[in-house]
This record gives sequence, structure tokens and C-alpha cells, in this order.
Amino acid sequence: MRRIINLILQFKNLFFYLFLLFIAILFSYNKSNYNKSKIDEIGLTISGTIYKSLFFFNSYIDLKKNNLNLINENKRLQSLIYNQNIKNDYDYNKSFSKYEIRDASVIKNSFNKTRNLLILNKGEENGIKKDMSVISSNGIIGIINQTSKKFSSVISILSRDIKINAKLKNSNIFGTLEWLDFDFQSINLSDISVSNKINIGDTIVTGGMSYYFPENISIGTIKSYKKSKLDGFYEIKVNLITNMSNISNVYVLENKNRHEIIYLENLSN
Repeated sequence: MRRIINLILQFKNLFFYLFLLFIAILFSYNKSNYNKSKIDEIGLTISGTIYKSLFFFNSYIDLKKNNLNLINENKRLQSLIYNQNIKNDYDYNKSFSKYEIRDASVIKNSFNKTRNLLILNKGEENGIKKDMSVISSNGIIGIINQTSKKFSSVISILSRDIKINAKLKNSNIFGTLEWLDFDFQSINLSDISVSNKINIGDTIVTGGMSYYFPENISIGTIKSYKKSKLDGFYEIKVNLITNMSNISNVYVLENKNRHEIIYLENLSN
């Protein structure tokens, strides 16, 4: 204890300076949106650099497993491209024609908080911008919310701050996805009227009524549902098709028509 006290006394000026610096940065962060944006960008760069190093180490350890995942994903993509006899529920080329697709790797992923984030190893230098959507080979992941030159952060679908337009695949009944629990394997679907017929196991996909996600991207299947006694809507629990605790490779989608859609939305407001 004496050594700790002596250490504090020896470096008291440094500690006092760091304390004042922290207070100044905190004040600047809360009082200016510009400073907030720059501090967030610096924080993303620092954390991205740290997690990138950890990512390379873990990738080396899990090399065999990751290679197997890549092989399986390549097989799936080749099947979509070359097997013209497969009858899809919609045309993948048509669905993605207005989107520019970029690949990225996940170097940090949280899934047990109320507001979960992912960090990608690609940023502004790779054409990544805020509000781009992020998917995996299985389904939706989230939306880009912050970028630096070399990294970007993603608001996970496992976050209280995000709502996604979704629908039942077979009936085109639309609802809203939002994460209300701490279960990383499921998500809630609301705004589905009890006048509609639904069943356990029904497939849920993206609705396409926003500039974020293309229509018909897989989300999951209905795990359970019950009728709300108050508002006449179902309370639906959806099993996610994507294992949100184990994500390595993702695709970032840029809607080429995004600015035009936003412009028209602003005119109507």
C-alpha cells in the first residue's frame, strides 16, 4: 500500500494532467457534434488496430476451421451461379442489381449487450460508408454506423437502436424486426395483425421497403407466437438463421439509388 501511495505522489502531476485532459475531451465530446464525430473516428481507428491484430492471431489459430467455412461458402455461391436449373423464389441477379457489393472480415463482434456492435477490417479507403447494409452468406447482420479510413463499425441486428422491415416469405405480410431480449439466437417480430394466419416454422425475410437491405434476404423462422391482449397484434419470436456469435466474413451492400430515395423522402416530409 505504501508503494502505491508513493507512486501516486511521485507522478501526481502527470495523473492530474491526465484527469484534466479527460475532462476536457469529455466536455468537447458532449458539446460539439463535429468533435464527437472526430473522437469517435479516432476511437474506431485505435480499437480497430487492436482488434485487427487479435483477429490475425485468432485467424491463424482457427485456420483450418476458417478454410472449411470458405470452401463451403464458395460451393454455395458457385451453385447459385452455375446451376441454372435451380428454381429460386426470386432472381438474385435482379435483387442485387442496384447494389454494389464489397467483402469484409469481422475483427470484433459483441452479442451479449443491449447495443451490440461489430468492427470490420475495411473502411473509407475501401468505399465503405455510413448507412450501408451488412449481410453474411446466410442472412442479415446489421448497418454501418461509423467509419474511419481503414475500419468501420456496424450496428448489429442485436441492438435496441435498430428496427428492420421484414415480411413472411410465403404471404408477403409485413412487420417490424427489433431485438428486445438478450438472446443472440432470436429476435422479435411485431406489427403483424392477428387477422393474419401464421405458423411455427414460417420463414421470415427482409421486406425491401427501405434503402438498406434488398428484398427477400433470409432472417429466420418463427419460433413461437402469441396474441397480444391489448393491441390486436401477434408477439412473435423468430429464430435467426445466422449464428450471430460466430461471424467471420460479411458483405457490405451499397444501394446505388440511395441518395435519390433519400431526396424524394425529404421532399415528402
